[in-house]
Amino acid sequence: MGSPTNSAQNGGIIGVSNTYNPPTCAPAETTTFTASGTFTASASASVDYLVIAGGGGGDYASAPATYHGGAGGGAGGYRASGPTTPSPTRGSAVPVVGGASYTITVGGGGAAGVRGVNSVFNYAGCATVTSTGGGGANEPNPNKDGGSGSGGNSNDSKSGGSGNTPPTSPGQGSAGGSGSDPALNSGGGGGAGGTGGAGSPGPTGGAGGAGVANTITGSPVTYARGGGGGHAGNTGAVGAPGVAGAAGGNNTGNGGNGVIGQSAVVGGAGGPGVVIIKEPAYPLPGTAPGVWSMQSVYTNVRAGTWTN
Repeated sequence: MGSPTNSAQNGGIIGVSNTYNPPTCAPAETTTFTASGTFTASASASVDYLVIAGGGGGDYASAPATYHGGAGGGAGGYRASGPTTPSPTRGSAVPVVGGASYTITVGGGGAAGVRGVNSVFNYAGCATVTSTGGGGANEPNPNKDGGSGSGGNSNDSKSGGSGNTPPTSPGQGSAGGSGSDPALNSGGGGGAGGTGGAGSPGPTGGAGGAGVANTITGSPVTYARGGGGGHAGNTGAVGAPGVAGAAGGNNTGNGGNGVIGQSAVVGGAGGPGVVIIKEPAYPLPGTAPGVWSMQSVYTNVRAGTWTN
């Protein structure tokens, strides 16, 4: 910015001679919510999202007389958009209005045997992206179904819970694995990237279903893994006693691990969810602040660079 000039220098207007500031571009911005809050859009645009619900809690072990292992909790529902998200889990970007505020809900992980809590990105009044909490591994349990289903308990070879419940398109998760009564091993919880493993003979419960890697924050992070199922022995557990589903990364929506038999501890809690919003780069207009000389106005108008 120049110094004040006299009327002879500026063509009759006394003030400050300014330089035109050309248009610039605001960079893309990513906002991560690890707890519920409010998102305020920087500009009107279509934004990418990652919405992960809380994982379901793993099951406790059965009575010591039977030594059944506990089943793994289902992963929280996984819903995302953007070119960095592998198909078929990719959805479409959603519109927001610059300056408007939007409600974000981040679901907590379920305690042992309890379903996780939904996560929600409310982007247009009644329009939302909602991910369902992972199924809780508890027998009998009406909440075994969820974003991903919990594993089935080994008692009477229970089946695992259903994933993608209620249904979304693309799907938000997978079913849990079934338990094995003869082997006393329980199934693993479903994950966003695959079904939970079934309980099998030997000292192994079903493996938790795979998660899905996402790069919305830049580096790949794996979200929504299923919890491992427990087994009847006391060594080599897939779901170690009391290990929370949040192990390996908090706010990832992992399901809680089941526990091994011969154990008095409860299953692992599910990991809490997360909501991430990525806004694209957007243009900022050129500016002409302050008082301009008549000569500067004339020059910029002729050049097509004048704004008011």
